[in-house]
Amino acid sequence: MKEAFNYMFKDNMFKQKALTYFCFAFVGTFLMNLGNSVQMTKLAVFAPLFLIVGAIIMFIPSGYCIHAIKAVIEQNDNYVLPLFNFKHNFATGFKFMVAVLLISLVFGIGLAIGSIIIAILAALTSVKIIAYIGIVFLFLAGLILIAYYTMALNWIFATTEAWTSFLQFKKAAELIKKLPGTYNKFFWAFIFINLISAIISAILLWILGKGLLGIAIATLLSVIVATYVVFVNIHLIAKSIKA
Repeated sequence: MKEAFNYMFKDNMFKQKALTYFCFAFVGTFLMNLGNSVQMTKLAVFAPLFLIVGAIIMFIPSGYCIHAIKAVIEQNDNYVLPLFNFKHNFATGFKFMVAVLLISLVFGIGLAIGSIIIAILAALTSVKIIAYIGIVFLFLAGLILIAYYTMALNWIFATTEAWTSFLQFKKAAELIKKLPGTYNKFFWAFIFINLISAIISAILLWILGKGLLGIAIATLLSVIVATYVVFVNIHLIAKSIKA
């Protein structure tokens, strides 16, 4: 477990690789934060452009993370993270986005169908509270399920790069069963460190994100934290599963 927080420093080119990751993540995140912030202003017409360009730029660091997970899976000591290959990283990042969209679509359709069924049952019984409780429960159950399997599904994507990787819950469950104790321990570490990172980012944007300079500073600080967290995530995901 401790290795996840310092393994990256064994790579004598880590600073260069982390800086490259940071630069792409900063630009992509800044544009998306800017797009979200101007939606209710006179610049709202540019919001979709900022969001789309920011998301496209993020393909590169996202794809790099996938390649790094695969590299760490194959190593046990003296870790060497992969160099950036922008074309390859971009292609994998795009594939990753499509895979995420697929699971989001399936989750959305499942939630919609379940909500309709619950609403019909509530109407038949004339107890509206059933609809509210049922829909909330359905949403939370799906969210918890996806959250728990996230590391295993990312592991599958890193090793196969299959478009349907995030739909392979059966395979993920089989992989987790091999060493459930290890997976659960790594899962809670993963949740904790990412929750802290998200809270820091939200606080920075809330305090500083009032203007262009404030958004830039908030993004800079949050991405510095997120860059380190990403490399910790890479190790946690890679080593959470024993194939």
